[in-house]
Amino acid sequence: MIFRNLTKFLILFFVMCGASISFAHRYYASFSQVDMHPEKGTIEITHRVFTHDIEDLLVRFNGGPVELTDEKVESFLKDYIIQSFAIYGTDGEKIPLAWIAVEVTFNDIYVYQEAPLSEGQDTLIMTNRILMDLFQEQSNTVNVKYERKVKSHTFQKDSKLYQISFSGRTGDYPFKN
Repeated sequence: MIFRNLTKFLILFFVMCGASISFAHRYYASFSQVDMHPEKGTIEITHRVFTHDIEDLLVRFNGGPVELTDEKVESFLKDYIIQSFAIYGTDGEKIPLAWIAVEVTFNDIYVYQEAPLSEGQDTLIMTNRILMDLFQEQSNTVNVKYERKVKSHTFQKDSKLYQISFSGRTGDYPFKN
């Protein structure tokens, strides 16, 4: 009796697991960490995107399957990230982002950038359109760290510019009075 009930339970369990896998939903997201270091005069940026999303992007741009090598990914992402992610100062000037490196793992791709941080600067205006040209449901979360404080914003398809300030106003930019 116990064996029969256990068998029924296991069959039901595996059927439910299989059903939930077949209804699995892919999540379209990227994550960017922006660390402001006033003591070093730098902004360090790390982007994390899912490897399979970059594979999809490369297939779209190349018109077919592509072997995912570090060299191909780095060459492509250098241009793509510069077009998709930008930081501006409060004067409206785009802050130049230097390419540091890319790291490809099985699940994730990490892109590292760096920029100068002006003395006394604790406000950034930014946009993050990474993968939004490919996926309608894409969302890009940016965490900005200044000293020991962190502020975050998630960019959606209709997002434009967003200001994060550690001494003033934070929100969609330009502000509506």
